[in-house]
Order: sequence, then C-alpha cells, then structure tokens
Amino acid sequence: MLKLQKDNLGLANLIQSLISLEVGNSLDITRRLNDRDMPPKCILTACEAAMVEISDLYDTGEYFIAALIMAGEIMNRVINLVSPRMPETLAHYYKGKVLIGTVRGEIHCLGKNIAGALLSAYGFQVKDLGADVSTQEFMDSVREFKPDVVGLSVLLTCCFHSMEDTVGAILRERGKAETPHILISGAQVNNAVRECFHADYYAATVFDTLRLCERLCRQKSAATA
Repeated sequence: MLKLQKDNLGLANLIQSLISLEVGNSLDITRRLNDRDMPPKCILTACEAAMVEISDLYDTGEYFIAALIMAGEIMNRVINLVSPRMPETLAHYYKGKVLIGTVRGEIHCLGKNIAGALLSAYGFQVKDLGADVSTQEFMDSVREFKPDVVGLSVLLTCCFHSMEDTVGAILRERGKAETPHILISGAQVNNAVRECFHADYYAATVFDTLRLCERLCRQKSAATA
C-alpha cells in the first residue's frame, strides 16, 4: 500500500513537473519510476494528462508555441527512457506520418516550420518538403512516404491555384481510399476555401494542426486494432 501511494505521488509529480516544463526534474522522476518498475503505460498516461493541461494553458494564452515544443521534447525524452521496457512493437514510437510543405510559388514557411517542429515533438514522423513545392514533388513523396496526412501551407492568395492543383492530384491518387487526409492552412485559408478546393480539413493554428493529426491517427489506429 505504501509503495502504491509513493508510485501515485511519483506520477503526480511527473505530471506537475512536465506542466512546469522542468526538463531535469521530469527525467529524474521518470528514472525513479523506472527503478520502481512502474509500467511504461502508466508513465506515458501521466505524460498525456500533462499534455492536456498544457494544451489548455495554450488555449488560454498562458503558454505559447515555444512552451508546446519544449513540452513535446521533454515527453520524447521520457519515452526514450521508458522505451527499453516497452513491448518491441511500441519501442519505435510514432503516432502517424505527416507530409508537409508550402505549395509552388509560396516561399513563406514560418507557420509550416513551427507546425513541423510541433508534430515531431509530439511523436509524429514528419517529412518536410520545404517551400515552393511543385505538385509533382508532393505526389512523389505521397507515393514514397505514404503519409496519413498531407499538410499544404499557403499564405498568398495568388498561390491558391497551386494548392488547387496539388489537392486535386492527391484526390485522384487517393481514389476511394480514406488516406492520405488533406489538410490546408494559411492566413487566408478558411472553411470556405477548403470547400472550394475540396480539401478534407483546414487548420487555423499550428496547434489545431497537431490536434487534428492526433485525432485522425487515433481513428486510424482504432479502425485497424
């Protein structure tokens, strides 16, 4: 009973440490939990609880993107500490595969870069094609990388035709399959733009992108379980 209370306290301390973005303390607590043979699933569940709280802090404006990325990096390091005790199938932890890039003619990529860093920090395998990416380059990577989600970024309305071409090519390639999901984002993008170009989703913020990718990949995992 005493050991259980200590373990629960350790998990609570891990949650609080991660929310406070305390790198060293979070890792020290994880090592102690490892030494006490705390199940990896319990440790990762505690981390996920912390991430939910961090998400709420972001939504209320108390945390910014840098904090989200830092929290994700801490979680990645926690995963590295517990992965040797995880089943082999979970040792190489990826939530899903996301292909991102800005469309042909578009060189603005700050939002895309932040989204890529955030997705990587939160456990996604990300392939970033960079800026000014042609439809053919996107299609080559779709066939080779086989992503769950393709994220197209565009800022300038004069480049919308490039986005339309790329979305159309992916839809034709996808056929009746459900994936890859097509996500578009950018300062001038909204739901009306998404409907016009027949994309599946649009994201107003980089954290919306993260949450959407998490939801889509969870649905895929549940369907294949």
